[in-house]
Amino acid sequence: MKLSVRIGEIMKKEVRTVGLDESIENAARIMKEEKIGSVVVTGDKNVKGIVTTSDIVYKHVADRRGTKVSEIMTTDIVRVSPDKTIEEAARIMVEKGIEKLLVFEMDRLAGIITNNDILRIEPALVEIMLERLKFGKREMKEEDFEFLECETCGNFADDVEEVGGVYLCSECR
Repeated sequence: MKLSVRIGEIMKKEVRTVGLDESIENAARIMKEEKIGSVVVTGDKNVKGIVTTSDIVYKHVADRRGTKVSEIMTTDIVRVSPDKTIEEAARIMVEKGIEKLLVFEMDRLAGIITNNDILRIEPALVEIMLERLKFGKREMKEEDFEFLECETCGNFADDVEEVGGVYLCSECR
């Protein structure tokens, strides 16, 4: 597994933002056109919240709430550092029941990482995340990562060992 990959290495640095007074319909149009699942809401040069497709569906469409993004945005922002690993990001997502994390360097928005970004790098980690969410387990433990990736064949196995500085499964040793 490539769990030592840092968030800063795979995060999207181009984060789409909208103002507090932006209409929900325009935010949805931006998400559709740019094929993204969220926009970050800013005001006074600071991040104020995030609007996701789920916010639009559940709060605006289903509950008929609001006309502006500020009326449906999630304001409880979960922040991570670009120095954290994707394993740490996955753990936070599972614990909080979210699919996106805003990445901050100091107090500046530096990027965004999603569960799909992690999936592209480490498919096995997302499978573990999904299983935990499905069964209501919010906590991920070290034993959840007992399968490692063989650096030669790329397969995941429970018998991977380090041989001469390279992690190999029993078939490649």
